[in-house]
Amino acid sequence: MSFDSLLYYILSVTLVISSMLVISVNNTVYSVLFLVLCFIASAGLLFLLDCEFMSLIFVVIYVGAIAVLFLFVVMMLDVKVTSSFKDIFKYFPVGMLLCFVFLSELALIFFDSFYVNPYVDSFSSNAH
Repeated sequence: MSFDSLLYYILSVTLVISSMLVISVNNTVYSVLFLVLCFIASAGLLFLLDCEFMSLIFVVIYVGAIAVLFLFVVMMLDVKVTSSFKDIFKYFPVGMLLCFVFLSELALIFFDSFYVNPYVDSFSSNAH
């Protein structure tokens, strides 16, 4: 395993875990810090893809400006931490309905747009 592939796996796992922690952490300051980690991991992945300019733009603009602005706003506001699990079953059927609609639209687009091999008939008719 090369160093690039190892770094790719580390950055990918970091990106997925930190993005899940952005929406699941109760403390908003920690959520913004995990968002910064998401931006840095995605910048690292862009750097591995040889998109150095986009990677540096991610770091300068998103981490340097937007995430710091989010952090200042969160720290200036007095946000009350509430339990988000008390109403989870009230919104679960609507969430499942939206998930089903979204996944069915994706399946329709996928099966309508991509073909295994559109030239199968032309290849089989020319082979004598």
